[in-house]
Amino acid sequence: MLTTLAIQNYRSLRDITIPLARLNLVTGANGSGKSNLYKALRLLAQTAQGGVVNALALEGGLK
Repeated sequence: MLTTLAIQNYRSLRDITIPLARLNLVTGANGSGKSNLYKALRLLAQTAQGGVVNALALEGGLK
């Protein structure tokens, strides 16, 4: 289980570190980065399942 999530320079997320528990609730105003947090977690999961190259290519990070 992940216990900490650290994200730097991904979309609107510049430098955040979030302690994680078994259940986490993400709230915030519109435009605060909730969707980008979800996308970062999805990218991490895709990387673990199919490799980093494919996951980054789907994000538009590789040509």
